[in-house]
Amino acid sequence: MRSIVWLAASILVAGAWLVPAGFGAEAEPLTPPERSLRDGVYTSSQAERGKAVYLVHCVECHKEDLRGDQQMTPSLVGIGFTFRWKDKKLYDYFTGIRDTMPQSAPRSLGEETYADLVAYLLSEIGYPPGEEELPTDPDALKAIIIVPLP
Repeated sequence: MRSIVWLAASILVAGAWLVPAGFGAEAEPLTPPERSLRDGVYTSSQAERGKAVYLVHCVECHKEDLRGDQQMTPSLVGIGFTFRWKDKKLYDYFTGIRDTMPQSAPRSLGEETYADLVAYLLSEIGYPPGEEELPTDPDALKAIIIVPLP
């Protein structure tokens, strides 16, 4: 019985050793590599579209400076953003906005419109734009980490 266990263990170890090294190929990662907001995850034109959305759907409660009224509506910029969202996935931020705003009609704006809005908010917080628009794909958003600005 012991020899069978040792034989099975030896085969497993040998297989584990040979498969990744075998054939000279590296295994592909199962998830895309993580990026951060500092990598420019939205475009300037997307942020401009988001500003137009903000002025129609958000400014009444969150005000022109995005700081809210400090009582019923929270600030969308500054230390509050960093404290709440640091080291979280952008997917969580995106879905948090999409699933709760506008307060009178959550999820009513469409995925691309929410992406534009998030791009505007990120631009106002101070994150740099990039060459590609902020995606709406959940896996792509999960691969972007919210980090504090330097």
